[in-house]
Amino acid sequence: MGLEFAVLGPPRAWLDGRERALGRPQQRALLCALLLAPGELVPTQRLITALWGEDEEDWPKDPVGQIGTHAHRLRRALEHPGVLVAGPGGYRLAVAREAVDVFRYEDEADRGAARLRDAPEEARELLARALGRWSGAALDGVPGPLAARTRERLAASRHAAVMASYEAELSLGRHAEVLAALRELTAARPEDEEAHRLCLLALYRCGRRTEALALFEALRERLDRRLGLDPGGALTGLYERIRRDGPGLGLAVPRPRQLPPDIPDLVGRGAQVREAERLLRSGGGRGGGPVVVVLSGPYGAGASTLAVHLAHRVRDAFPDGQLYARGDAPGTVREVMAGFLRALGERPPEGAGEGELGARYRAALAGRRVLVLLDGVPGPGPLLPGGAGCAALITEAGTAAGEAAGTEAGAETVRLPVGPLDPEDAYELLARIAGPDRIRRESAAARELAELCGRLPARLRSAAARLASRPQWSVADLVGRLSG
Repeated sequence: MGLEFAVLGPPRAWLDGRERALGRPQQRALLCALLLAPGELVPTQRLITALWGEDEEDWPKDPVGQIGTHAHRLRRALEHPGVLVAGPGGYRLAVAREAVDVFRYEDEADRGAARLRDAPEEARELLARALGRWSGAALDGVPGPLAARTRERLAASRHAAVMASYEAELSLGRHAEVLAALRELTAARPEDEEAHRLCLLALYRCGRRTEALALFEALRERLDRRLGLDPGGALTGLYERIRRDGPGLGLAVPRPRQLPPDIPDLVGRGAQVREAERLLRSGGGRGGGPVVVVLSGPYGAGASTLAVHLAHRVRDAFPDGQLYARGDAPGTVREVMAGFLRALGERPPEGAGEGELGARYRAALAGRRVLVLLDGVPGPGPLLPGGAGCAALITEAGTAAGEAAGTEAGAETVRLPVGPLDPEDAYELLARIAGPDRIRRESAAARELAELCGRLPARLRSAAARLASRPQWSVADLVGRLSG
């Protein structure tokens, strides 16, 4: 592991995973000055001004000696010979840029901002990773002019990354999810035009046009009163488009990406995967409507897991987005439909009934290629797309979903049973989670365990996880406990 450093918060250092005490504030200031130029020889004069400024009256009596003392103490604190070396007229910290969190942050933030237009989902992930590296104010508690300038620069960079992350969320149709945070941000930064632009857009897409217009008017009045300025062109242009309330505000069409993460260790189900993928990629049902694939099986058979895996496999065939709803999540079908409309960039009218929302929903999907995944949603018929190009993937534990799925006119509905795993697949699943050597040593007991679990993936995973967390148990021990 070696040495790793963090400056996006109070300065910290780790050697092979063990945190090191960095000593007094001036020692930490010297360390940060070197960390900001990793691998470079930093002249002693530059280090002096970094710690005490340009005015010699603010320097200690022997600044060169002070730097040397702090460097000596840092070497002892880091306990890594050769990492902090004295060179001709300066000092060098022999670490890679990747060992310092600020450079990983800047790389991820820059790549995320660059991918905003073409790949908002990738941009969101990169920006979330970058922002997750922060643990407080940069160089928190570090004295000196260099630390102060760096704090200011990184605070501005962090704000820009936050703005870019909200931009990515809005591009993915997640305006409802980020609206509260944007309202808080505009309250905290009452003259920040970019924060207001994003908040206006989120409000409008959530069907709150009046609030969006009022927010702009309040900002315009505030800027005029305090600075004698009008809002910039980008914000004013958005306001005018919202005020006209015309179709297509000149905004990018949202492409929602709502799928939960795929499971990394799916076992078996090859026949169902191939058939479902063929159907979902076919482009439409024989009657000119959407393809609807229903995965049906007993509880614990893994229909939900299989559906998510399938959705990820075919998402390239649905470039206009993937919508997702769970039956155990709160909300009626009408509320789910309203959420889908917002994700698609529409503004569901307040108080609209299910019929009106359904018509708007099908109109929003017209001409798009969108996959709708409904995991155990009761009565999913109103949530099904209405035309070719889209497709739906439904899971059920009874017959209600399948019956509802078949009610959409023109839809081609195909039911695929999801039952217990084959014996060899059940054995393989146990081995992947509990460990292949352990399962192989007790092959007979493992096969008995699989049968006790009905070869249902959910039960097999639970049993294998119990074994993995209890290395002192044998497989036979668990078989005995489940049989007793």
